[in-house]
Amino acid sequence: MLHHHPFTNPCIQSSSKRGTFMLHSLKTRICILIALVLTLVAVPVLYFTHKDGVQAMSEAEQRSVQNVLDLAELNIRSGYRSLLYSRVDAVKAHRQALESMVTVARSSFDLIFSPKDISPDDLKKKQDLALDWISGLASLDGTEFLVLNKEGVLIAHPDADIRNSNLNQMEDIKGFPLADAVNDEARRLGTASTTFFWTFGNDGKGRKKFGWFVHYPDMDWVLGAVADIEALEHEGERKKKEMLDNLKSNFETIRIARSGSLILFDRSGEILIPSKNEDPDLLTILHPETMRPVFKELQNLAASGSRESIRMVLPDLKGEMRERVIFCTYFRTLGWYVAAIAYSDEIRAPAQALVQRLSFIIAGLFLVSMALGFWISNRMTRPLDTLAAFAKALPDSDFTSDQALCGAIEHLPGRHQDEVGRLAKALIFMEASLRDNIRCLMETTAANERMEGELSVAREIQLGLLPKTFPPFPNHSEFDLFASLEPAREVGGDLYDFFFMDEKHFCFAVGDVSGKGVPASLFMAISRTLLRSAAAREKDPARIMTTMNNDLASSNPNSMFVTLFIGVLDLDTGLLVYANGGHNPPVKISSGKPPEFMTGRSGPLVGAMEDMPYHTLEIQLEPDDTLFVYTDGVTEAMDTEQVLYSDPRLIRTLTGLQGQSPKYILEIVENDVAAHVGTAEPSDDITMLCLRYSGRHPG
Repeated sequence: MLHHHPFTNPCIQSSSKRGTFMLHSLKTRICILIALVLTLVAVPVLYFTHKDGVQAMSEAEQRSVQNVLDLAELNIRSGYRSLLYSRVDAVKAHRQALESMVTVARSSFDLIFSPKDISPDDLKKKQDLALDWISGLASLDGTEFLVLNKEGVLIAHPDADIRNSNLNQMEDIKGFPLADAVNDEARRLGTASTTFFWTFGNDGKGRKKFGWFVHYPDMDWVLGAVADIEALEHEGERKKKEMLDNLKSNFETIRIARSGSLILFDRSGEILIPSKNEDPDLLTILHPETMRPVFKELQNLAASGSRESIRMVLPDLKGEMRERVIFCTYFRTLGWYVAAIAYSDEIRAPAQALVQRLSFIIAGLFLVSMALGFWISNRMTRPLDTLAAFAKALPDSDFTSDQALCGAIEHLPGRHQDEVGRLAKALIFMEASLRDNIRCLMETTAANERMEGELSVAREIQLGLLPKTFPPFPNHSEFDLFASLEPAREVGGDLYDFFFMDEKHFCFAVGDVSGKGVPASLFMAISRTLLRSAAAREKDPARIMTTMNNDLASSNPNSMFVTLFIGVLDLDTGLLVYANGGHNPPVKISSGKPPEFMTGRSGPLVGAMEDMPYHTLEIQLEPDDTLFVYTDGVTEAMDTEQVLYSDPRLIRTLTGLQGQSPKYILEIVENDVAAHVGTAEPSDDITMLCLRYSGRHPG
C-alpha cells in the first residue's frame, strides 16, 4: 500500500515571502504614499487649472471683445466729431456771409435815409425807395433780403406775393412764432439769428432756412437776410455716408477671435453696416427666451449701460449650430448701435489649448516626481529603522533620570545632512526637551497645587469672616435678613456684615473694595475689622465711616479704597440712619409703591483720602418695608455681548416682590442676573443683603 505525502513547491514559498516582504517594506509604502499624494495633488491641480484657466481665458477674450467694441465706438465718435466740425464750419461761413450782407444793406439804408431832418412826405418816399430797393435785390445762391415791422409784417421781400404777410404764421426751430422771436431778440440785443422752415410757396412744404437779422432803429424795422440751408443738410448726409463707408472699411479689417465681426444698426433695427459672416436677418430673429427681436434685446442691453452680453444658439452660414455671444454699445447722438458678435467655441479655444499643454506638463512633472520620490525613499529607508527603534523606546523611557537615551542615533546628524539627519537631530532635541519640560511640568504642577490649596484656605478664611448663618437672629421678630457673596475669583473684595450695637440698634454694612483677588480680599478683611472696631465706639454711621476712612487712608500705599454703605436701624421706631460712601444706592421696597433708589450720598469713597467729611442720612421704615443693598457686581454684570444688567432692570426685577422674604428676593435677583450673564465669565464680585423690617410687636 502506497502512502502519498503532501508536496510543497519551494519556489512558490519563496515567491510568497518576497511578495509579503514587498508589501511590508517601508520603501514600498513611501513610494505608494508619494504616488497617492502626487495623485491627490495632481488631480485637483488639473481640475482647477482646467476650470479656472478656461474661465480666465474666456474672460480675457470677452474683455478683448469689449475692447474691440470700445474701439469701434471711438471710430464712430471720431467720425461724428469730424462731421460735426464740418457742419459747424459751414454754418459759421453762412452766418458770416449773411452778417456781411446785412451790414452792407444797413449801410445802404443809412445812405438812403440821410439826412434825417426831412419832411414826412420825403421820409415816406425814402421808405418806399428803401423797401423797393431791398425787394429788388436779386437772390444769390438762395439768399434773400427781407424787412419786418414791429408787428411782424413782411414789408419787403423779392416775392411780391408774400409781402404784407405776417411771419408769425411760421415757427422757428424751437417752436416759437417766427416774427415775435426775431423782433424780441433783435430789439433787445441789436441782432438775432434763427433757423426756421419757410412755408410760403413750395406747395406749403417748408424749406429749412437760416436768417441773420438786425434792428434798424431809425425806422424801427428789422432788416434780415435768409439763406436756404437744405444744401447744408444734403452735404451733411453725404459726409455721413462717407463716414459709414469708412466705418465699413474699418469694420471689415477687425476680427474677433477667428470669425467674429461687428454690425452697425439704428434704432429701428435697420442694419447700416452688415457682417459678411452673419445672416442679414440675424437682428430680426426672435430671441428664444423673450420672443422679442434680437435687436430689441441688444438695445435694452446697451441702454442699461451694463457690460453684459446675450447668448444665442443659431446656425451659422454653413448650417452648423453654434452659440454666439453678442455685446452691444449705444452711440446716443446718432442713435446708432454697434454689436460685437463672437462664437463661444472660438472664445474658449485658446483656453482649452493652454489647458491641454498644462496637462501634458503636469503629467511629465508627475512622472519625474515619482522617479525622484523612489530615489529619495530608497535613501531614507536605510537609517529609518534606527530612528524607529529609538522612537519606539521613548514611551517606555524614564524622563526623570539623568541618563540620556539618544546614544544610538547621535551619529546620524553628522553622517546625514539631509532630512534624515535633521529628523535625527529633531528626535535628539525632542528627547532633551521632553526631559526638561516634564521636570518643569512637575515643578509647575506642584507649585499650582500649593497655590490652589492656599487660595482655597484663603477663600474659607475670607468667607469665615462673614456671617453665614440665616436667619442670623431667630429670636428677633422685628426684622428678617438674608445676605450672599459670590466672588468672581477664588477670593474677592466684597464684604457684608451685621451685628447688634445694643438691644435696639442693629448695624449692617455692605462694601466693595477696589480691585480683585488677594489684595482686595486683604483690604476687605481690614475694612471689616475697622468697621467692627469703630462701631464699638460710635453709633453714628457717618462717624464710623469717618473713622474707617482715616484709618484706611493713613497707611494705603496702593491707593486702594472701598465703597461702603453702613446702616443703623432702630428696631423700636423703624428709623434707619445710614451713611453712603460712594456706594451703589440701596433700593427701598414698600407695599403699594414701586421700588425706588435711596440716592443720598454721605461722602466720597472710603480710604482714598484722609479727613474727608461724611454726614448722616436717615429714612423711616414702615412695617413690611424691605431694604435691598448690593454691590456694583449686580448692576454691572455683563452678558456675552458686553451688555450691562443695569439699574432699570434691577428695579423691574424687584417690582412685585413687596412682602416677600429676603431670601426669596435674593434668589429672584440672583437667578435673573445669572440668566442675563449666561455663559459669560463673571466680571466682578456679587454681594447682596436684603433686610425686611417688621416692627416691634406689643407684649
